[in-house]
Amino acid sequence: MINLDGDLGIPKFSLAEREHRWARVRRLMERDGMDAIFVPPHTGLFDTQQANTRYLTGLGGNHWTLATIFPIEGDVTVFTSADVHPTICMQRQDWVDDVRVMTGAWGFTRSAIERLKELRGLRRLGVFGLAGNTRFPEGTTSHGTVQLLREALRDVELVNATSLMAEARFIKSREEIAFLRKGTEILERAIDVIVQEARPGVPENVIYAHMVASLVESGSELPAFILWSAGSPQPLSNAYMPSRRALRAGDAIMTELQARYAGCDAAGAQALFLGRAPDDYHEMFARQQEAVRICHAMLRPGQPVGAIAESINGMTDARFDVRVLMHGRGMGDDSPLAVFGVRDAAMANWTVEENSAFVVKPIVSTKDRSKWIYWGDTVICTPQGAERLGKRAPAIIEIL
Repeated sequence: MINLDGDLGIPKFSLAEREHRWARVRRLMERDGMDAIFVPPHTGLFDTQQANTRYLTGLGGNHWTLATIFPIEGDVTVFTSADVHPTICMQRQDWVDDVRVMTGAWGFTRSAIERLKELRGLRRLGVFGLAGNTRFPEGTTSHGTVQLLREALRDVELVNATSLMAEARFIKSREEIAFLRKGTEILERAIDVIVQEARPGVPENVIYAHMVASLVESGSELPAFILWSAGSPQPLSNAYMPSRRALRAGDAIMTELQARYAGCDAAGAQALFLGRAPDDYHEMFARQQEAVRICHAMLRPGQPVGAIAESINGMTDARFDVRVLMHGRGMGDDSPLAVFGVRDAAMANWTVEENSAFVVKPIVSTKDRSKWIYWGDTVICTPQGAERLGKRAPAIIEIL
């Protein structure tokens, strides 16, 4: 199922996968009256904003700045930054032949405009990122990009392609599921690194560094999304970077991380303790696992995300707060999103479909948030409920 390039060992999706994706996107473009889609460059939030170029071309990784022109018919064009030669692009994918270097001082839009002017009958241009991104509802495409497009293409209507691309990417193919499964395997090895190396006296950043090394060695791309916290008393939240503090006996360690295999982001969360976890954490974990089971059971085709969030948040009682923590998985910035709740009607009414992918990791805390715990991994939605891609036993890991 996973195709590796012979010499370079680069995992690649098949040409059949390309045809499947391109046909799906073009059907949606025809439905919405778009003649072409422009995906501007944006490497924010751990490279997740490059997800649509990765989905359409197979190119990306480690903040590689790229842009894409995807017409409703004809050649797809990808623009690479000036520091990466087009021959490198051809080595890393076999989907797109029209690879161009952006011109100017790191400005992609003028190069994209030149390509757009080559398209016959361009009347409605879909631009990704004008508004409604999963994690940036205000949008990610810059004012300067929109202004240049309007000035150069005065007879072309600019429309928002954000929701179209989210819809196109929601249901996962067999190949995508295989890549997410591989990513899950890689991140579970990184969790094993914590178990092997976390001991009193070892600095947090050393373990963190070895986790990143494990991800890369096993085939994950960078950037690696890792949330981390360690301490006793427990920190109030995770952080994006570790400290250099030496671990101590009794520390609670919480981590949430991703492994990106060929652009597919698998995610997981794990709770660990240096020593025995206090009884109240085991009690919270039992409640957390009950929430996981409810999420898994409800993740069936036809179920609205808002109903799942309402069921999980309804588990809150006089002792513990229980909050939904669940969102789409794929190539980045995946919809829908339910973090502690749902932000709007679009997310609440988003309907689960077969072969959609989520990370499920509800969080349980004391009322003052001084103690909290979570656990979870990536799942695929089936008519019977969620199918886990991970193999970890659901447990607090106690390092004795």
